[in-house]
Amino acid sequence: MNKTKKWVSGLGIVTLGLVLASCGTQTTSKAKNSSKTLTVTASQAIATADPNKADDIASQAAIAQFMEGLYTTNTKGKVVPAIATKVVKPTDGGKKYTFTLRRNAKWSNGQPVTAADFVYSLQRQVNPTTKSQEVGHVAEIQNATAITAGKKAVKTLGAKALGKYKLQLTLTQKVPYFNYRLATEIYPLNQKFTEKYGNKYGTTAARTLSNGPYVLKNWDGTSDTWKYVKNPNYYDRQAVHINNVKVETVKTNSTAQNLFESNAVQVTQITGTQVASAKQGALKKSLTVTKLNQLYFMPWNNQRTLTKNADLRRAVSYALNRNSLVKNVLKDGSTAATSLVPTGNTKNPETGQDFNQDTGNLYPYSPAKAKEYWQKAQASLGKKHITLQLLTNDTDVNKSVAEFVQAAIEKHLDGVKVTVKSVPLTNEISTLSKGNFDFATLAWSSDFQDPIDFLNKASVTNSVDFGKFQNRDYEKKIATITAGTQTKTARYQTMQQAAKLVAEEQGVTPLYQTAAAHLISDKVGGVHFTLLRDALYRYAYWK
Repeated sequence: MNKTKKWVSGLGIVTLGLVLASCGTQTTSKAKNSSKTLTVTASQAIATADPNKADDIASQAAIAQFMEGLYTTNTKGKVVPAIATKVVKPTDGGKKYTFTLRRNAKWSNGQPVTAADFVYSLQRQVNPTTKSQEVGHVAEIQNATAITAGKKAVKTLGAKALGKYKLQLTLTQKVPYFNYRLATEIYPLNQKFTEKYGNKYGTTAARTLSNGPYVLKNWDGTSDTWKYVKNPNYYDRQAVHINNVKVETVKTNSTAQNLFESNAVQVTQITGTQVASAKQGALKKSLTVTKLNQLYFMPWNNQRTLTKNADLRRAVSYALNRNSLVKNVLKDGSTAATSLVPTGNTKNPETGQDFNQDTGNLYPYSPAKAKEYWQKAQASLGKKHITLQLLTNDTDVNKSVAEFVQAAIEKHLDGVKVTVKSVPLTNEISTLSKGNFDFATLAWSSDFQDPIDFLNKASVTNSVDFGKFQNRDYEKKIATITAGTQTKTARYQTMQQAAKLVAEEQGVTPLYQTAAAHLISDKVGGVHFTLLRDALYRYAYWK
């Protein structure tokens, strides 16, 4: 399924050594077919290979294959050391992290990966001239927000190289999920190589430098296919059992399944009726369905008269039968959204109850209330008839969801006409960034389990705040949640309040929590999809 995270982008405690040891027992058999190419599919092409700029899940999933940060995740999604020699315990009340880097980590050009590479990358990401839409990944680092706003110098960022292989990061406050940031969102960059290409860094494979298990190849910036080729300079190259991974962009569900059945691809994603059919048919043994820490939602353009009207947004939300959407349209294990936070993301620290059990269903289906709020909107707008354009991207799933939303609105809100504009994901993000939309469909995928990454989607503090929703009370709650001064229980209660407030105002309108259904060949092992992350092919092997 297409996502924009991040745009849409986890988790048993073992050390890296144990992971490598478990692989080592089968090294001979796994290495036997190492030169045989593994072919997989993607639903979207890469938009950028620059980790400072990637804000779509296709690009971020690709970057995770050829880049590596201080930490990474194992096959079960747990955080384990990578460039850092161990997972460290922060000091200074949870605000200071001091890492020792492994001395055998190298870039694909043979140069060592150093603490300075992390400092350079972090400074580049927060530098306003970089125009990164993912500064949220590093916002907790001291002075990051002020630097991005142009209020402080880049060199004041809380990232220091204490030596060639010693790095220190200082945060503004304790961040319970920061290890996930380090494992999935923060990467180093080689300054000399990056500055050689400037703004064009990461726009082609040739303008990209890798430090991970693979090197990106055969991507010219617009290619629908590309390759990951084993990095001969990777410090743990002996544990990488497949030398070549070919990726093909496939937007049509039937094509993806046909390619898999003909063994043209060994890993692919299917959706809708295909999932139901696979569960009953010959593909049952190849099917794996994974619930994701991902939410599909609709941002509203609060800079336009029609869509900044809260009653209109409420009317639309009540007009949507989300249970019908997931059961009759998606049919892939996705579940109806009941709050702006995915189910399974967080539990009540006192009772252990899921976040959404405590909120209750904040987005019920009610044609009567839809009509009631539409009448209020008509009165305040002074219009009986309006036309709205729904912006989406051009995969089959997104088109189907857009058609469902269009039909529901036109059925229950007499006088509202909805047109659908479907474009490639990169075009959609560009259009959203420019504010040239009424409302849209997007998915946000989070690399860590904490409600704030979803609640932020309706906040002006969000680095990808396309809709520009503004509510003073809501911003106060977001500020309190992120301050790091509350107890776990108090913070949880504030997040509950925020979820209910954004539902009342329809700052953004969630639709469903996504699930991913994949077909994996029985000839391949080590391909694991988890709640927080796509499969890392460094763990894959031919059986």
